[in-house]
Amino acid sequence: MRNLLKNNRGSVGKWILIAIIVAAAVFGYGYFKKTPRYTLIQFKKSVMFSDAEGTQRYINLEKVAPTLPESYTHREPDETVKQRLINELNSPTEKSFFKPVKSWSVIITPITVMENQIVATAEPLEGTRVTLEKADQDRWIITRLDISE
Repeated sequence: MRNLLKNNRGSVGKWILIAIIVAAAVFGYGYFKKTPRYTLIQFKKSVMFSDAEGTQRYINLEKVAPTLPESYTHREPDETVKQRLINELNSPTEKSFFKPVKSWSVIITPITVMENQIVATAEPLEGTRVTLEKADQDRWIITRLDISE
């Protein structure tokens, strides 16, 4: 590697190589932020740090609340369930519904992006299924959470 960076013309080769590496890193990070895996990572991070506002950037509670199991909703109205989820997310200790999220393996979990490129599914933990939809060109959002009890 050292010979690659030294040449008879000065250090131009070194600066070109550094510029290529930096450009590749910036492009790679920009691309990664547009993937469903990035959404899962950020969602898990916001749940672990009790950041309800951050969590709501990565989950659509309007779509998730009606699909939750009856054992969690107790047949309450969707708005009540949504408010309970937000309160649970803000609480540093009480996370009954989101407790399994802490053990998700979001880095190595396989993610399937459908042919239409706007829906993706992942199973970060056995018995847990997450459905994501492309919200816009740069962002994916969780629209369904099937968490085993």
